[in-house]
Amino acid sequence: MHRTAMVNASRVILTMLLIAAVVLLGIAIAIVLLGDPPEVEGWLRAAFGKVFGVVAVALAAVLGIPAAIGLWAMAGSTAEGAEPALPPVRRQILLAVAIGTVVVTAVVLVLTGSVAAVLNLGLFALVAMASLGLAGAINFSPHGGRAAVCAVALVLVAAGSAWLLSTAFIGTVG
Repeated sequence: MHRTAMVNASRVILTMLLIAAVVLLGIAIAIVLLGDPPEVEGWLRAAFGKVFGVVAVALAAVLGIPAAIGLWAMAGSTAEGAEPALPPVRRQILLAVAIGTVVVTAVVLVLTGSVAAVLNLGLFALVAMASLGLAGAINFSPHGGRAAVCAVALVLVAAGSAWLLSTAFIGTVG
């Protein structure tokens, strides 16, 4: 795939995550300002309980901060003569971390067989988009410092995904 197409694909993924974060933040603010929580019997209440506004703010941060960091790191990556700032070996290691995170997430979700398949699919999509979007940002960023911050964000996303899978899925098996 052409470099510009890969950069644009990473940007689209990260932009989608950022938009989702803004929407979630808007929902949380609307709930707080309007005092209109989700209906008692609705799927949002079942998924998040009584603290939907707090969960929405936290999820907005979890999605939005890494996406913003990735987009910030990719600034100028399609400019004429732009070269990746990080050495190839580091970029390959971080790409392996991203792909490993996605594969482990898929395996855990398939093996645990949760009853909420739609939520599992959503979780998988969010982990894949965040991991691979950040890996793309790292791989194409012409800014060394920004790429390093993006690498830290990728490692935190991978660690957070591992913690979530361990706590919510693996810890409940047995």
